[in-house]
Amino acid sequence: MVGREYPPYTVGGVATHTYHLTQALRRLGVIVDVISFGNPARSNDGVMFIGPRSAIIKRTNIKFGEALAIMYDIARLTRIVDSLLRRGDYDVVHVQEPYVGGLIRFRSKVTTIHDTSYGEVKSIFTHEVNRDWKRLGFYLGLGYFMEYSSIATSRVIIAPSPQVKDELVSKYGLDSHRVRVIMNGVDPNNKYLGISKEEAKKMLSIDKPLIFTSSQHVARKRLDVFLYAMKMLDEWGILDKVEVRIGGNGPLRPMLEDLARRLGILGRVRFMGWLSRDQLELHYRAADVFVISSDYEAGPITMLEAMIAETPVVSTRIRGFPELARDGVEAMLVNPGDYVAMAKALIEVLTNEDLARRLVRNGREFAMRFTWDRVAERTLGVYREVVGG
Repeated sequence: MVGREYPPYTVGGVATHTYHLTQALRRLGVIVDVISFGNPARSNDGVMFIGPRSAIIKRTNIKFGEALAIMYDIARLTRIVDSLLRRGDYDVVHVQEPYVGGLIRFRSKVTTIHDTSYGEVKSIFTHEVNRDWKRLGFYLGLGYFMEYSSIATSRVIIAPSPQVKDELVSKYGLDSHRVRVIMNGVDPNNKYLGISKEEAKKMLSIDKPLIFTSSQHVARKRLDVFLYAMKMLDEWGILDKVEVRIGGNGPLRPMLEDLARRLGILGRVRFMGWLSRDQLELHYRAADVFVISSDYEAGPITMLEAMIAETPVVSTRIRGFPELARDGVEAMLVNPGDYVAMAKALIEVLTNEDLARRLVRNGREFAMRFTWDRVAERTLGVYREVVGG
């Protein structure tokens, strides 16, 4: 299993995906070795970390020289993986990040493309507040090159949502028969399920209803829409009656904080930064509603994690899990970019106890359909296919 991130070195959702898939495959009896970037001293049986010499696993404050060195780290990773594969110990190499594994060659190579450069570029161009020129340059250059290289060197491509598959077929010219859609999964446990929401709030020093969202601060997450929805709550006299927290971080954080300042809600909307796994699970449990404001996702694991924690979800109508959920049954769904509808849906969940209970009950049942064990079973089927039986 090859990637750029693996716990505890987590940049985004790919690390979560790789970790849980690895554990589930091992439960099925598959021997899985992982290679990724991180502190070599933390390597252990089954996990090899390569010390980065660039910004390849940095989240923020990336210097120009560190960015230029990313290609050097990709070349180092490729060389090490090629050396391991030549030993003949492995049946399959599964690349979890095409941007770092596109140059790896192996007879039975599988690549998961979690989201495409096309989708990222489209989001960056579409919304002015989300203009991230450094990220745009990466996806227009190295991003596209490595994706095409991954496609050319892989027997099968795994996409975690129908939208990603559609983009690979229509925009990249990939034969649809080479793409398998295997949705993301969820760990069915939350360590704080044994306590009430009130107790969880008390642990976070919160005495109001909690509206929570958490994601990378990048264009496709559309956190600007979330902030505009909070502005609507402010205009309707609701914002001061709730606690609003945004988890995560990323290159757009300064722009988002500036937008919150211009909207007059900075301070009443708390930017929490990256949360540890423990703190994230506690916030899921404490929240009265979890929000997904994206206009493009590969299959938001956060949606399932919130549902597992028995928290109602308000989400945009996007492909993947939100597309499968029923509006008003498993989640409240609004059109991408419609911050007024989002604000109204939040108020409805917070004020209608019957609705909130229905979303909690049905949402957890919905999430339980997508465990990592099921993801692993389907992935193992792909491995058997590429090695010929």
